[in-house]
Amino acid sequence: MFRLAVFLCALCAVSWGFLCLRIVTPGKWGGRPANCSSPLKAVQTGYVIVLHTAGSSCKTGAECNQQMTNIQHYHMNNKGWCNIAYNFLIGEDGKVYEGRGWNTEGAHTYGYNDISLGIAFIGDFTGRSPNAAAWIALKHLLHFAVENGYLSSDYLLMAHGDVSNTISPGQPIRNVLKMWPHYKH
Repeated sequence: MFRLAVFLCALCAVSWGFLCLRIVTPGKWGGRPANCSSPLKAVQTGYVIVLHTAGSSCKTGAECNQQMTNIQHYHMNNKGWCNIAYNFLIGEDGKVYEGRGWNTEGAHTYGYNDISLGIAFIGDFTGRSPNAAAWIALKHLLHFAVENGYLSSDYLLMAHGDVSNTISPGQPIRNVLKMWPHYKH
């Protein structure tokens, strides 16, 4: 199995010209067990909401692991939620960090929590865009989601501020998303 994964990653790097999707599970980033049980309305959702966490960014695995535990602590202890609000989070280390995962309802965008994947860039991006590694990770995550039936091939991609009265995920992110084919506002 390991050899197959290495082969597929190498094939991915050759075919697409950049690194493969790397998802870090809660067990690897130091997450606590979640208390969430509400599933998304459909296994194959048609919406993706892109957000930012509005806190500190991270550029190394150690920094991102720490940010993930900080976010989980804040969301569970201060907000009283069952886990991190987002389905996935992306660090500037180029990795995707699992929050609630594929099939669990989020707590990120009122009216969309049960029908969308909430994907947050780790950090505050009101004044700058995430680095290239983070954008590549988002592209890989979306491609993987479509290829594995978690996301409809005709999904709609939206910024958090497109459907909620917020500045999240910041204008620099919105400027990039506007150029993507699935973006809708």
